[in-house]
Amino acid sequence: MANPSATIETSEGTIVAEIYLDRAPVTASNFIDLARAKFFHQLHFHRVIPDFMIQSGCPFSKDPHNKSAGSGGPVDGNFQNLQTGATERRSNGGNIEDEHSSQDSNAPGTLSMANSGQPNTGGSQFFINVADNSFLDWFSPGASKHTVFGRIISGFDVAVKISKVVTKDDRPTKPKPRSLVPRSFQL
Repeated sequence: MANPSATIETSEGTIVAEIYLDRAPVTASNFIDLARAKFFHQLHFHRVIPDFMIQSGCPFSKDPHNKSAGSGGPVDGNFQNLQTGATERRSNGGNIEDEHSSQDSNAPGTLSMANSGQPNTGGSQFFINVADNSFLDWFSPGASKHTVFGRIISGFDVAVKISKVVTKDDRPTKPKPRSLVPRSFQL
């Protein structure tokens, strides 16, 4: 069975990503559950760093000028692991447990779960790598540990274009809106 895909419509074009349900089922199921609930609808890329990554998924980023953008997540609750059928949990501020199962690297074009730098603090915020950021791999010797849960299959140039917008303190001065639209989540 093929992995599902997600379409991210942006003001700069469309990004289509394969979601690694087969390799990171908890993180992927969390992302799919939030997408189906329209959690990501009209959120902005609130953190943009050229030659590094673009980040979204914070509910405070609906207002691109909100100073809290980058600090929010989903509410606590349950969601179904679409690979195993098990019930998974978001807790302690909408966080999921770190998933260290697949050794997919934070290569250019991959989607990765953002966190606060502490274990088990990912929730809804994710980033798209526009460079080789293997130092962020959960299996690397570095302090940062981020689970890769997908990869761009179309529109990498759009992510790169967004990464090059004018910023101040890693925030776009002219925010780029986007909404995540589930394209194919039939399993």
